Amino acid sequence: MQLSRIADDMNGGGVLSMEISVSPVHGRFVAEVAGVDLSKPLDDDYFHHIHDAFLEHSILVFRGQALTNEQHIAFSRRFGELEIHTAKHWLLPDFPEILVLSNRGENGTRPIVNGGAYWHSDMTYMAKPPLGSVLYALEVPPEGGDTLYTDMYAAYETLDEKTKGRIENLEVIHRYGDRYQMMASDDNDRPPLTPEQLAEVPDVVHPMVRTHPETGRKALFVNEGFTVAIVELAKDEGEALLEKLFSHSVQPAHVYRHRWQAGDLVMWDNRCTMHRATEYDLRYDRAMHRTTIQGDRPA
Repeated sequence: MQLSRIADDMNGGGVLSMEISVSPVHGRFVAEVAGVDLSKPLDDDYFHHIHDAFLEHSILVFRGQALTNEQHIAFSRRFGELEIHTAKHWLLPDFPEILVLSNRGENGTRPIVNGGAYWHSDMTYMAKPPLGSVLYALEVPPEGGDTLYTDMYAAYETLDEKTKGRIENLEVIHRYGDRYQMMASDDNDRPPLTPEQLAEVPDVVHPMVRTHPETGRKALFVNEGFTVAIVELAKDEGEALLEKLFSHSVQPAHVYRHRWQAGDLVMWDNRCTMHRATEYDLRYDRAMHRTTIQGDRPA
């Protein structure tokens, strides 16, 4: 898909020529968007093309961006209001909409070394999980530190019909505290959650199969990070089924590996994807800023 037009330059008072192209990089799943400078305001026509591409491909990659915190937030807000994460020790001072993912910390934020090193969808432990996330790379190591993404539409669509029928009306429990406290036990820079923080994120129940509110497509909506049990099944039976679904979801045909470059901005649809971080040499700095777009109750 390509959109080309001369538009008013709202910053410089002249004209701005933009030619936006959207190029799939992993089948229908994931597309790279070129020819757009996200530091500049997007008019509605350009934004609608980007939004349509987001719904079509679930993950969009924008290379070579140079954004201030304000510009990162402004672009993210075009998609909806932004979430403020429960873990306040990772929020950027003066910009609580930005979660800092850095092994060195930034402006007083805590370092985070092993964050997200497991398959998950962001913040599914909320009653209204996020619509999506927008991750901007400031510093990246020379190798490693990639992010893996998997297509949860495909995970559902490639299940056999018997399994689809079995899980169609099941509900699952999502929980934050278990995963966080487990990670905190291995990371001295990750403080335990306070009782007040835990009270902000009580267990929630979501459907195992989610219908995307904008595309109408069905996606598997479980993840090993936060999905802890199936409401209708006994513990052992539920755990066995979840393990089967987790394994099925991340088979290689469904997975895209993003190799980061400084200046990359990647946004993903949290309603139909999972992701996980990978290891890198901690002698090198890695710094990312993430905004998170508010979503709605899964159905």
